[in-house]
Amino acid sequence: MIKHWFRKKIKLSYGITVCNEAVELERLILFLLLHKDRQDEIIVLQDVTSTDRWVNDVLNAYRRDVLIRTELLNNDFAGFKNKLIDVATGDYMFQIDADEMPAVDLIRKVKPVLVKQRDADCVAVPRINFVKGITPALVDQWNWKLDDKDRINFPDYQLRIFRLNQSIHWRNKVHEELAGFKNCYYLPDDADDFCLIHVKDVDRQQRQNDFYGSI
Repeated sequence: MIKHWFRKKIKLSYGITVCNEAVELERLILFLLLHKDRQDEIIVLQDVTSTDRWVNDVLNAYRRDVLIRTELLNNDFAGFKNKLIDVATGDYMFQIDADEMPAVDLIRKVKPVLVKQRDADCVAVPRINFVKGITPALVDQWNWKLDDKDRINFPDYQLRIFRLNQSIHWRNKVHEELAGFKNCYYLPDDADDFCLIHVKDVDRQQRQNDFYGSI
């Protein structure tokens, strides 16, 4: 009963970062609107370095349901993501890339976890990665590991949920990482219940690799 009360009191800020993933963005927004608690907020931070018309159409369609912010990436991933913290009004941030999808149970169970793990100011989320069209040669070239379910580098823990306390923030322009937390709790990875799902095709992965390599 007490845990249920605390869950209703916790406000999550779902922070979505997006560039040109229009289809994935709409799917994620619809998913969060369906499964989030009433008090939770959805923030979409759009990289407008090269404005995507389709992403703009999606954001215009959901303008009443989400808080929208536009920023230039300026090749600074940490600085970009920290803009989410600047506008968030929740107790915790849950940052999700537009091409990721949380498991339903992750949304349903994350607040009881936060109540139980009160000493943790950061939560690491396991991520399931699939790349369509991947070949053994590319797996070797990129130094990846595939398990028997073709999941790449599983559990690939991501520090995505953290307390909004003015201390925790992202650092490093490239390969950004979360900093300023004191105690991180790792969600279990023995089932898919607490996972983020991340699916892309090999061409998109190659373009992202090339982009990171050019910065």
